[in-house]
Amino acid sequence: MRDRFYLACTRDNVGSNMAFHGKGYVTDLDKAKVYTRKEAQQAWDGARNIDQPISADHVDALAVYKVDCQHIPYESTWDDSDDYVAYIYGAWDGNDVYWNASSRTTDFSQALRMSKKEALLLTERWVVIPFSVAEAAKRRTFDHRHFNPRVMVQGAGLKVPDHIKKCRRRRVSNRVRMNCPDCGRINWQLNPYEFESCSSKLCERH
Repeated sequence: MRDRFYLACTRDNVGSNMAFHGKGYVTDLDKAKVYTRKEAQQAWDGARNIDQPISADHVDALAVYKVDCQHIPYESTWDDSDDYVAYIYGAWDGNDVYWNASSRTTDFSQALRMSKKEALLLTERWVVIPFSVAEAAKRRTFDHRHFNPRVMVQGAGLKVPDHIKKCRRRRVSNRVRMNCPDCGRINWQLNPYEFESCSSKLCERH
């Protein structure tokens, strides 16, 4: 059982980052509103199907520091320091930059730190900025692909509301569940508004 939760809005994810309720929708975990388990359950009971409470402890454990391109220089910048990092010009995950590292990553903790002499050897593919500038702009984020509802929701002490269960049952691969008005057989179709036809050959609506 957990007693710290964030409330995600799956509609407003940015790139691989999950968005959370805060002052608006935020990807910065330090700006996300924190709910108790009771508050999270109450919020979920009246929530839309795109709102999802998640254990803050689990999210925090998997958080990664990333840097939004809007908060750092968009061209190489130099100062009096001898500590630099570089990101790929023109490549983003949502708004987050990919760093010069041992592998392609947006994880700022993996960024290769260089001296000015080393940084000057990089090609025009890279934008070089002082490490201190990037460090000041970093924020904690959570990759939505790491979301595990069994562990982070039900396993944390929350119960799925009935209206959310019904909504989930109605959607399978973008199809909606409908019962045949004549025989009652369950059918799946793309049209969410009007019953189209029954899959039973014994039914008049087949």
